[in-house]
Amino acid sequence: MSDNEDFKDSTSKRHLLVAVIALFSAPLLPMVMGWFTLLSN
Repeated sequence: MSDNEDFKDSTSKRHLLVAVIALFSAPLLPMVMGWFTLLSN
């Protein structure tokens, strides 16, 4: 039982990390694409 709880905790931390990365990368993605379009012109 304790092994299952540890696994559940690690997955929730992993999902939280993925959510934070997505939260920060989603607003940055259009900015990066804008830089690429500026550099290509």
